[in-house]
Amino acid sequence: MLTLVTLASSCAYYNTFFLARRYYFKATNGAPYELERQPGASVQNYARSIDYSKKVLGQYSKSKWVDDAYLMWAKNLIGRDDPLQTVTMLQNYASQFPKSELKPEAEFYLGLAYRNARKYGPAVAAFDNFLTQVNKHPLLPYAHYERSRALMSMQRYSEAAEAAGQVLARWPKHLLADRALRQRAEARLQQGDYAGAREDFRTIGRRAITDNDRFDFFMREVDCLESAREYDQQLALLRNELSHTPPPAPVQQGQLPAAGSDKFGRLTMRVGTAHLLAGRFDEAVAEYRKVLVDYPKTAIAAEAQYRIGYAYETVADDFDRAGQEYALVKEQFGMSNFTQQAQTRADDLGRIVQYRKGSGADSLERKAEAGFLTAERFLFQLNRPDRAIEEYASVVSEYPKTAAAGRALNAQAWVLRRKLDRSAAADSLLWRVIREYPATEAQIAARDYLEGAGHTVPESLIQYPVPKAPVVDTAQVLTPIPATPPLQLTPGFLSPEDSVAAMQRRARMTPLPGDSAMMREMRRTYPEDPRFGGARDSLGRPVNPYPPRGIPPADTTRRTDNR
Repeated sequence: MLTLVTLASSCAYYNTFFLARRYYFKATNGAPYELERQPGASVQNYARSIDYSKKVLGQYSKSKWVDDAYLMWAKNLIGRDDPLQTVTMLQNYASQFPKSELKPEAEFYLGLAYRNARKYGPAVAAFDNFLTQVNKHPLLPYAHYERSRALMSMQRYSEAAEAAGQVLARWPKHLLADRALRQRAEARLQQGDYAGAREDFRTIGRRAITDNDRFDFFMREVDCLESAREYDQQLALLRNELSHTPPPAPVQQGQLPAAGSDKFGRLTMRVGTAHLLAGRFDEAVAEYRKVLVDYPKTAIAAEAQYRIGYAYETVADDFDRAGQEYALVKEQFGMSNFTQQAQTRADDLGRIVQYRKGSGADSLERKAEAGFLTAERFLFQLNRPDRAIEEYASVVSEYPKTAAAGRALNAQAWVLRRKLDRSAAADSLLWRVIREYPATEAQIAARDYLEGAGHTVPESLIQYPVPKAPVVDTAQVLTPIPATPPLQLTPGFLSPEDSVAAMQRRARMTPLPGDSAMMREMRRTYPEDPRFGGARDSLGRPVNPYPPRGIPPADTTRRTDNR
């Protein structure tokens, strides 16, 4: 008997589970799971692995490989992009296989399935459970790495950087080391640790195999300096790289630059952006125009043209010229993302310019609205709250004691509190609105803002605005009642009511197919009897006025809406 059990277990492994493992690792290239999705043959390998896993569960349900096969099935579902089914299978793995040694591993793949399903909170919890259950396990570095990715998606950047750092500190030569380094660099950049992020990107760039990869990580270094607003250091780094980058060959009329020769242009573009962010308008536009000359009629030229318009809009505050420059983007490269963005920004600027040039009775309101639009553009589109406050202040100074000025003061207070964390200054402006703008919507809004911040506003200071009476259009003249008598029916024609009655009589008198002479006589004698076709509707169809026996007639007076 012992021999038979051993033989069955051996068959379960070598004939089925061995093949299930073989196809799974063939799909993942020997890794515990696919770090990067490779479409194609891997889908077939996952399907074969699932088939063999199911075979173990079906034909060898008493073997010791059942828990392995069940977990293998769940892992394959992750590879087949069905993480929710994996979650369903592995949620109760510990209770389903209480004696299995694979419970920690099942917890890891449960966390992986949660992360792939974008359920990042449960994913972090599952990875934490795995890390508390094991001290030594091949999946430990993968758990820290995937935990970092989940935390990154939850915008918990400090914890994400720390989790990725665990891989670098404990397994510096692991397969995941470079990935963990990139992960930590991105987390540090989002966290605001620009120096640490730049150092990580520099290290990655030194390890890069291709020149394109090295250049991409160099540009991420530039991003770190730009985010830190170290524009002079950014310019020095870019110019040093430009000195080692060959410029593009001159382009003949109608000829496009060679593929992959845009590095010089990308560096020149970033030089212009550094000047623009530092407030040096002329230098920025000059650098962008160099790109137009070196790379005419290309995608990078369209971006350069777009940034010229952006410079006129954000730094020079010349909306008319900015609109003209935006209109030139499509001439560089036809339809592209920058073409669409340029059109959108040009439309917005055109509306602001139109409001600024408003005339007539409502010109004051339209010009004030232009100020609000300009401020909101700086606040929400350009992420420059300081410039937004300046625009709101301009509305207050140009249109004092108006409803627009009160709105502008409230908007200033909102920016100070929400964007610049200056609550005291915000409260001061709101109290100013309370005292200087009575009987306006702005005063009511200021009171609500103050009370929301925990202040008490005396009711005696509040004057509610008087609603305006609707304007009656006295110029509109109603159509007079005609003096002619109502339409008379021509003799020989029937009224609508008489027409319906006549139709019903004709229907009763009209012989039906299969009628006998006696039936026709009975229909004429008893026109209302339903047995002989009486009581018909307007179309001549029989109507039975008597309800079927056993069913009470409907009570049409009863209310059913519970009111």
